[in-house]
Amino acid sequence: MAQPPFQLPFLRPQAVFGLLLSLLLLLTPARAVQAALGSWELAPMPPANTRMQAVHTVLLPNGKVLVVNGSSFRTQYLSPDATTGEAGRFVESIDLGHPGWTDNSGLWDPATGQLKRIKSPLPLLFDPTVGQAGAMTANDLFCSGHLQLSDGNVLFAGGTGSYYAGGAFTGSKWLNLYDWKRNQWRSVGRMAGGRWYPSLIELASGRVAIVGGLDFNEPNQINKTIEIFDPGSGAIQMIDLTTIDGSPFNSKLQGDDVFDTIDLYPRIFPLADGRFLLTGDEAGIDGVLVPHRSTNTYLMTIDEGEDGQASVSFTAGPERQETNRAYGTAVQLPGREDVLLLGGIVGSNSISFGREGVIDSKRFPGVSVSRTLQHWHPGADGGNWESTADFLPTPRANLQAVILPTSQLLVLNGGVFPEYQPRLDPLLLNPDDTAPGGYRLEPQPEATLPRLYHNGALLLPDARVLSIGGNANRATHTDAGVRVDVLGDPETFFRFPAFRTADGQEEPFSEDRYYEDPQRYFADDNKEPFVPAEIWRGEIFSPPYLQGESLRPRITQAPQQLSYGQAFELGVSTPSGRPASGAVLVKLGSVTHSFDFGQRLAPLKREGPAADERLTLRAPDNAHLYPPGYYMLFCLDAAGIPSVARMVQLSTAI
Repeated sequence: MAQPPFQLPFLRPQAVFGLLLSLLLLLTPARAVQAALGSWELAPMPPANTRMQAVHTVLLPNGKVLVVNGSSFRTQYLSPDATTGEAGRFVESIDLGHPGWTDNSGLWDPATGQLKRIKSPLPLLFDPTVGQAGAMTANDLFCSGHLQLSDGNVLFAGGTGSYYAGGAFTGSKWLNLYDWKRNQWRSVGRMAGGRWYPSLIELASGRVAIVGGLDFNEPNQINKTIEIFDPGSGAIQMIDLTTIDGSPFNSKLQGDDVFDTIDLYPRIFPLADGRFLLTGDEAGIDGVLVPHRSTNTYLMTIDEGEDGQASVSFTAGPERQETNRAYGTAVQLPGREDVLLLGGIVGSNSISFGREGVIDSKRFPGVSVSRTLQHWHPGADGGNWESTADFLPTPRANLQAVILPTSQLLVLNGGVFPEYQPRLDPLLLNPDDTAPGGYRLEPQPEATLPRLYHNGALLLPDARVLSIGGNANRATHTDAGVRVDVLGDPETFFRFPAFRTADGQEEPFSEDRYYEDPQRYFADDNKEPFVPAEIWRGEIFSPPYLQGESLRPRITQAPQQLSYGQAFELGVSTPSGRPASGAVLVKLGSVTHSFDFGQRLAPLKREGPAADERLTLRAPDNAHLYPPGYYMLFCLDAAGIPSVARMVQLSTAI
């Protein structure tokens, strides 16, 4: 399979610095490469007719990136009516039948940096189960859950059924499939209930469990079932969790008469013994009646059964040292079962907290954004949690954590508040038993563009990291097109503010000028630079290991398919003269709302010493911990420099 070429940075000041640093590193010992700084490059600005927000972002087996948004939660601006004298006003929700307003899907190509639009699924589908005669119901992919199946196709579950004034939502029941080989969408049925903000987890069999989200009928009501989707037959099985002993819906909080819950986009991770860890963290919204003081975790088992009918059971996990978080990130450590939770909102699940820097203590009593690292360690009786306070240099919400081929973690994006005061600085987390929390933080150069709510970050096959999307607010459909120069307003819902430059000069907002200088505009008397409602340009981070990219190892021969536990040979070339040290498999990412449903790193066991230009390796043997599907196969040399990846399909059916 052809691999996208490695892209050199565009020649802006940060990139020039990176190139000079790369030349310097060529003259320094290999060990210095690991201590270097990474560098950023901006992807080309998309043409006006292809620009769209990146809410849901998935890496495909062909190396391209699927970007999906649906309605994007925009508003409408109704222009003043000279006949009636009615003033212009903002209206919540949009018309799903309006041409183009929900047709927001595209493919981003790492080789060119360009986004090309593709046709989206129909936003309305006929559901014969609604009412006596059936009805058209929403098939809006905004805020759906998604996961790549074992054949590389991407399953999208649910999305927005409807939203009402004040941000009250219902979930869609529809299942949609993106076929990556044909570049086509198709509907694959509907679930028993709605799912808005669900989590999808792949089982060892290749079936998918769909958990959490808001239900179909009434606004802001959590779906209390699990549904199991079989990609082969299209069958869906629904299990009511309120009937299961020990489930969160049957577990009262300690010292209280309130039941726990499985909130929206729950953070769920597979364990080697076949169970799943439910951490308690999530990505909820304001107005959903859930407790924000739970310290419970749960261990869930999904027994698929020989007859194909699944059953679910729960046992209590270890109590966390801190309460649950919203819009923090969560990641399972490379080659391990351990889980890390970073940042997030404490005491609320509202992205409105701290908007425009205003902390409303009456609406958000005791609410804050966390700097904490929480680490779940596996072990007897469900393991244990360890908490490291003030781990992050500043509070951070809507952040992402990307697993690198080196087993380092890159933490990036987000802000001090969910939609305000963006953090442009990535942090490289290096395992270090002597450091607080077991990780040494290496600050990296700042990005150019802010990425707040609805941002995404993915590892690419060339070992760079794509950073994309970001909402500081809600964009608005107008007669002239989509406008991103909006601010929230307690009296008028939204408004178009007046803008000035840093020297106080009034200047109308221009998208082109903003992308030339993201620090250019200030709205009203705000001290922070204005961030548009949507960020339409991608940015790519090259980690420190790529600053000597001309000396990278290369994979010369690799299988296209692997079975579990299979021994295989990997052909390698090492221009640097440093020997190849090993290889890893990294599952393709599928990210939304500060959580990657897909990413996972499996180290490949070496079988005997390395031969000339050849490694003998063994594939992982645990299909629960490393589910079937496409992985990026990276070779690393003795200095920890990764190759460009080859795509490999891991399967039980080879």
